[in-house]
Amino acid sequence: MLPADAQKIKLSDSFALYDLLRSDTAERSSALMDAQFNPPQSVIDCLTYLAKTTLQPLVDKFNYPLRVSSGYRSSAVNQLVGGVSSSQHCYGQAADISVSDDFLTDPDSEAVRQYIEANVLKVTGKPVDPETVNANFYLFAFVCMNLKEFDIDQVIHEFGVDYGQPAWVHVAASSTQNKRQIVVLGKYVDAGDSHIIDFKTALEFGN
Repeated sequence: MLPADAQKIKLSDSFALYDLLRSDTAERSSALMDAQFNPPQSVIDCLTYLAKTTLQPLVDKFNYPLRVSSGYRSSAVNQLVGGVSSSQHCYGQAADISVSDDFLTDPDSEAVRQYIEANVLKVTGKPVDPETVNANFYLFAFVCMNLKEFDIDQVIHEFGVDYGQPAWVHVAASSTQNKRQIVVLGKYVDAGDSHIIDFKTALEFGN
């Protein structure tokens, strides 16, 4: 399959197959590109499920542009980026997403920002601290607030410089699991590389 062909295949209203196959790493090598853009049908089926049940409902409700930085990863690409062999990315069940910093000040995002901030205050008893969060925290918090609606197996606050400032947000979904896990991953995490956390702890990253 060529990238141009993948652009023509729609998985949902907002996502083409290309969006979940493209890879900056793969684009550096024709050999990597061939494997990356010719996944087995089982991967395409999983990507379709991810797009329809998770990514599209998220886009529709968040109502602000999202960027997919990594969707499916061939085994070679996954190895090059340091992913674990069991990563749901390898099965077409996960995507790393982010929102631009403009989200924090754009009038078009005001309604969803207020919704997130109100929920953070309600759950934690403290307001969002603008000095300690980035735009991706809002995305992470929003996903945590809607785990069931978006059919999430796992949402991960990934990397970045500290709690409340993820570099991106990992979301995973499949038709066979309903773990509803919230995870934090980064060098700043105490006593290990990652932790499963509860809903309140996740929102406290914003305080």
